[in-house]
Amino acid sequence: MGSPRNEADRIQQPNPKSSQALELHPPTLHEFSGLDALHHRFQFDSEPTTLAGFQVWQGHVHDRARSIVLAQSGIGKVNAATLATILFTTFGCDDLIFSGVAGALTDLEVGSVVLVTRGATHDYGLVSDGVFTCVPVGDLPLPGIARPLRDLPRVPAQVEQTLEHLRDRMADKLTIRLGSVLYCIQTRTRLQDLGGEIVDMESAAVLEVGRRFDRGAYIIRTISDGAGDDSHLSYAEMAAMVAHNSALCVEDLLRIMP
Repeated sequence: MGSPRNEADRIQQPNPKSSQALELHPPTLHEFSGLDALHHRFQFDSEPTTLAGFQVWQGHVHDRARSIVLAQSGIGKVNAATLATILFTTFGCDDLIFSGVAGALTDLEVGSVVLVTRGATHDYGLVSDGVFTCVPVGDLPLPGIARPLRDLPRVPAQVEQTLEHLRDRMADKLTIRLGSVLYCIQTRTRLQDLGGEIVDMESAAVLEVGRRFDRGAYIIRTISDGAGDDSHLSYAEMAAMVAHNSALCVEDLLRIMP
C-alpha cells in the first residue's frame, strides 16, 4: 500500500482541459440504478480506480472528443466535498455534474427535477443571547463582524445559462424547473424564509467547492418528498425514477455544455 500521494500519482489522468465529472449520491439503490443507466449511455473503463475510498470510472462521450469520469460520493456534505475536490484536482475536471434527491420546501411535486441556480449552507453562523444567526460561509462568525445571510449565492452565469437551456430542452420530457437549494433539514418555515425551494445534505457543499476552484458545478436534484415528510413512492419506484431523471438530464447536459 502506497501513500495517498503515490496512489494519486499512479492514476492516468484525463486531459484537464476537456473533462467533466459525473458525481452521484448516496450509495443506495437509486445510486446504483443511476450508475447502471449512465454506464449504458457512455463508454467507461470496465474497472474503476479507487482513491480515498471512492470508486471512479474514466470514460468518454460518444459523439464528443471529451473525457468524463463517473463517481459515487456517498451520503453527506463531507463525502460530497471530498470527492468534488478529488475530481477537480487529481482528475483535472473542468466541470462537475452532481445528481441525486432532495426534499421540497415548496409545492414541488415528487418526481419533479430542480436545476439549482442558487444555494447556501444555512447552518453556519453564530449564537448570541440564545439566537442563531446564519452567516455566509467564509465569514467569521463573530458578534459585530459577521453579516447575516440575506441572499443565496448564485451559480456562475455560464452555469445558469446552460441550466436554463437544459430546462427548455427537457420541458416536454420532465417536470423541470430552476430553483435554489439549502443544506440540511430543520423547520420548513425557517428554510423558506431564507429563500430555499429544496433541501438536501450535499449540494451546497459541492457548490462551495466549485466556487473555491472557480469551476462549474451543475446540480440536478429529483424531488423525493417534502422535507421532513415520507415519500408516497416505494423505494424501488424512487430508485427507478431518480436513475431515469438523472441519466436523461446528464446525457443532454453533456451535449450542450460549453
